[in-house]
Amino acid sequence: MNKKFDFIDAIRGLAIIGVVAVHASNYGIFKASEMTTRIINHGARGVQLFFLASAFTLFYSFENRINKEKSYIKNFFIRRFFRIAPLYYIGIIYYLIQDGLGPKETLGDSTGISLLNILSNFSFSHGINPYWINSVVPGGWSIAVEMTFYLFLPFIFFKIQNLNKAITFFFSSLVLRKVLAMYLVKHNLISDERLWDEFLFFYFPSQLPIFMLGLILYFIILKEEKPEISPINLILFSGLILIQALTEIYFLFPTHIIFGFSFFFLFWGLSKYPIKIIVNPIINYIGRVSFSIYIVHFAVFHLMEKYTFVDFIEVNSGLTNIINYGIRFLIGISISIGISTILNKVIENPMQNLGKKIIEKIELKK
Repeated sequence: MNKKFDFIDAIRGLAIIGVVAVHASNYGIFKASEMTTRIINHGARGVQLFFLASAFTLFYSFENRINKEKSYIKNFFIRRFFRIAPLYYIGIIYYLIQDGLGPKETLGDSTGISLLNILSNFSFSHGINPYWINSVVPGGWSIAVEMTFYLFLPFIFFKIQNLNKAITFFFSSLVLRKVLAMYLVKHNLISDERLWDEFLFFYFPSQLPIFMLGLILYFIILKEEKPEISPINLILFSGLILIQALTEIYFLFPTHIIFGFSFFFLFWGLSKYPIKIIVNPIINYIGRVSFSIYIVHFAVFHLMEKYTFVDFIEVNSGLTNIINYGIRFLIGISISIGISTILNKVIENPMQNLGKKIIEKIELKK
């Protein structure tokens, strides 16, 4: 990515800051007002911001390589594997050692982590099972979703060739998500209802509309296309929003998709006007090492809690709670950035370079 895409690093930086912020509240003392708690908890929506940015950048890079490489589809999968797998595999091994194989909250009523669960994480197929999707690597559900999107991306790329098709696919993904949700909510495939509800949020069809928003941005920002939505679609879309607003029933636009709309306009705005308060060297750098931060920050907070390094002042008011939480967050993210800087240099970059060498050999053979 050239310099004009610095705002995408900033987007990723904002995303990981939000994710770390919500997890910082899960360790030590945290007693905040309902409003403050809600705001911090919604830091988890940073994952959806990652998905949106991912769709945008992957379409851009895939298109750029179609006319430059002979085995561009194979090369695409090689690049994505060496971008994600090495660090994720280290995460699998580390968290199995840290947390063990026994029962845990993310396993629901299951008695422990099975061999199939572990193997599914190594093959990135853990997104198909509620007991596998998020129980080995904390936050591993988003890796499953991301890798599923990679799997379908070449097909999606050749099916979505313009802005209008991207918009159509977005509406279709909303309908698909809702139809599946209506059916699966009534037909639990596992006994643990809480885990089943979480799975219906985590799994790929629930997150697909967010990726579609990223593709719409790709055609608006990079292709500079103008939407041509029929008046009927506009009326239907506005009607659905109105019905949801009047009934306050999140039947079509659940919270994470509403956040997706907000991120859509943030992304579009930053592409036109990268304000320094967001697009700056610090947040850009955090964005560049955000994948490593995502994997390691759970371990950082776990160790901070283990060694009683999560509470720093006596909490007796809302102000002292925020100060205590703020110190915890700043220490946690700073340590995570430091570790991620090292991992970026010794794991991520070398593995990506290895992927590039494999691709070069494949291209030379053609």
